[in-house]
Amino acid sequence: MDKFLTLLMFFLIGILPQNAFGQEEKEGSNHGVFLELLGNGIFYSVNYDTRFSKKVDGLGGKVGFGYISIDGGHYSSFPFLVNYLLGKNGHYFEMGAGANFLVTDFDNGAGLFDNPEIAKWEGWSGAISLGYRYHPVGGGFLFRAGFTPMIKKGEFNPFWPQVSFGYAF
Repeated sequence: MDKFLTLLMFFLIGILPQNAFGQEEKEGSNHGVFLELLGNGIFYSVNYDTRFSKKVDGLGGKVGFGYISIDGGHYSSFPFLVNYLLGKNGHYFEMGAGANFLVTDFDNGAGLFDNPEIAKWEGWSGAISLGYRYHPVGGGFLFRAGFTPMIKKGEFNPFWPQVSFGYAF
């Protein structure tokens, strides 16, 4: 978790000067809802995203929920990230950092996991989000694609993909 907090600190230090140098931002659709496949929700998650100002770009955050049930077992995820959009005219580079609370409860009879520790697990993972976002200034179809490097108890997965489809408003 110390590595995650260090990465979050560097992320925030890296984005704060952007606003200090007077980067011009436009008001517009600063909210979005989307279905994220893979990403920090692991399988999928339904998310709400907003900017912390009336601007389309800049600092914001997302919260979500994912759930899947297979052969009587279930997997739940509760992702949240602070993110920053850098770009203009609906095309943005998105970078973010956050966490995900995960709950798994599978019988090994479902055949999903060989390890009993993974079959029943509850805990936190850290995530970073890096990618492209199409978020029209006037609202409409929203698209995201990129990578979500994840950190969990000494494990680091740098190439976990994500793709999202939704609506900006």
